[in-house]
Amino acid sequence: MGTTIDATGKACPIPFMLAKECIDKGETQFSILVDNKAAVENLKRLANYRKFSTKTTEQEANFSVTFSITSPTSDESYAEPQKPTPTSGVRNSQVLFIGKDYMGEGTFELGRNLLRMFLYTIEKEDNPPKAIVLMNNGVKIAVEDEQCITTLQSLIAKGVSLTVCGTCLDYYRLLDDLKVGTVGNMYDITQILLNAEKVITV
Repeated sequence: MGTTIDATGKACPIPFMLAKECIDKGETQFSILVDNKAAVENLKRLANYRKFSTKTTEQEANFSVTFSITSPTSDESYAEPQKPTPTSGVRNSQVLFIGKDYMGEGTFELGRNLLRMFLYTIEKEDNPPKAIVLMNNGVKIAVEDEQCITTLQSLIAKGVSLTVCGTCLDYYRLLDDLKVGTVGNMYDITQILLNAEKVITV
């Protein structure tokens, strides 16, 4: 039945990286045990991208994700994170990193309105950032703020990739409520940031 790896209690992106190592070593069937839905979703997307099918079983509070080398059957597909490529002004290769659900310091209401207006202004630019990453409290704007959600949808339509930290969504119990963007893990986010020409933190 292949290798079984116990990744319960291990933080993102360790379960993802353990599965990736099995695939890179040529294993055709193996199982990863995890204890949160964010890890399950990341594993399923990895499996689809690498031409594996997955079967997920739940046991109490844990999940077993079994990889098999057949045609993908999961509903979602994983895509390797987009790596911004330096250009000569033709395409903005900057990444916008948003780590909180407001902008600046002071009252939350003012800070949230400032963030809304900032994103709105970015959306109106002819050359917006290549990618946006939401982490920690920043993931909440893709869940509960309709104005930010609408703006983020418009940015995606312009070709901006939006990656939302799955561990953060899971921590805030918002994983099933995401309205816009792609759930990503720390591997995805690290690749995006390391390959950016410039990272702007809000």
